Amino acid sequence: MKTAVGAAILLVLAAPCIMAQAPMSSDKPQVVQVAPPAANLDAIISQVQQATSSTSTNIGRLHIDKWKTDTDQKQQLQQIAGALQRNIANAVPGLINDVQTSKGGVLASFKLYHNLNVVYENLSYLADVAGSLGKKEEFEPLAQDAQSLESARSNLSTYIEQTANKLETAYVNALQARQAAAATPQKVVVIPEDDPPKKTTKPAAKPTKKKTLPAPAASPTPGAQSSSSPH
Repeated sequence: MKTAVGAAILLVLAAPCIMAQAPMSSDKPQVVQVAPPAANLDAIISQVQQATSSTSTNIGRLHIDKWKTDTDQKQQLQQIAGALQRNIANAVPGLINDVQTSKGGVLASFKLYHNLNVVYENLSYLADVAGSLGKKEEFEPLAQDAQSLESARSNLSTYIEQTANKLETAYVNALQARQAAAATPQKVVVIPEDDPPKKTTKPAAKPTKKKTLPAPAASPTPGAQSSSSPH
């Protein structure tokens, strides 16, 4: 019995060593990180429009004045509901138009994302209160709207992150290219001072031919003139 117990203890103590010496299996699948697909801005904008339009409609169907709570809370909830409808009617369309006009600019997209966060937080609170104070047909549509809006703002966040990464990559590449161009040594031609400058030889001028003028005619002598003249 002691021998069996001793053998078992030896096996337990030797197990870590055996495991350490055992070669690691290479059959384990390697985890490959796959980049998420590019976010479609047009689809995201359509998702935002549908979610906010449904939210405004379902808020208008609430009967907060009939909920079982005190007057102060009813007024507070009505103010939240009214502010949500005004935001959806006035702020959201303008922000969406800015995103489309800027062709998906990061700044305009972030402003829309920031506003959707405010809408989502207030809508989630209103839906939770409707679940405890209102009717089932009031709570469920708002809860669905909150879920749709959460999906839309999450997709918009992904788009902003991907666009910002592209801009940062392009900026870094351009900066590295400028730095590499500045670090490249330029060729400089050095002229030794001891060597005299080379003289440039001009071609010899061709001799010009002188023009010969014809000899003047001889004038007649006086004797010849008198001999020929009549007496």
